[in-house]
Order: sequence, then C-alpha cells, then structure tokens
Amino acid sequence: MILSQSYFAAWGIYLLSALGIILVFWRMTHSIPFKDTTKILRLVVIVLLLTPVDIGIEQKWFAPAYLVGGYEWIMGHTQLAVKAGLHLLGALTLLTALLTLEYVIRKLLHLQEN
Repeated sequence: MILSQSYFAAWGIYLLSALGIILVFWRMTHSIPFKDTTKILRLVVIVLLLTPVDIGIEQKWFAPAYLVGGYEWIMGHTQLAVKAGLHLLGALTLLTALLTLEYVIRKLLHLQEN
C-alpha cells in the first residue's frame, strides 16, 4: 500500500514537472515565425515527456519512455531500451498521422489558421 502511494506521488510530481516544462517550452517557441514548425516542436516535446512504457514484471509499473530507454541502453539491457524506443516511435508515428490528417482537413475545407 505504501509502495503504491509512493508510486502515485512520484507520477504526480513528474506530471506537474512535465507540465511546467511544457509551459516554458510553449512560451519559448511563441516567437518562432513559422507556425507549423512551432506546432511540431511543441507536440514532439509533449510526446517525449508524456509517453509511458510498462516496466513491471509482476505488476503494471509505468515510467517515462525516454528515461527508461536512455537508462536501460546505458546499462546494456537492450530489451527494455528497444521496448521504450518502440513506444516512442509509435507515439511519434501517431503524432505524424494526426498532423497529416489535420493538414488534409484544413486543405479540403479551406480553413486558415491564425
């Protein structure tokens, strides 16, 4: 029970920190004149920070994929590093598909982005 509370507390602190980083990055990219580039950069940071990967053997324990991938790669445990990399790749692929879909819909409906 205490371990579970610590797990949720750690995730809460991480999500608040990630939200802070996202807000700072959002403000930093505010002055980039190319809106499409700004949108892509912001969404890539969001995907990198918020993509989890299952690391539990007995229970479902999740951790940020970029942290797991980097740590396991450095330690030489390639199986978990590849798993984390695949999760990140899948999330970035989904992001690319959604951005492409948004672009096509905007072109078809002749919508302008402000």
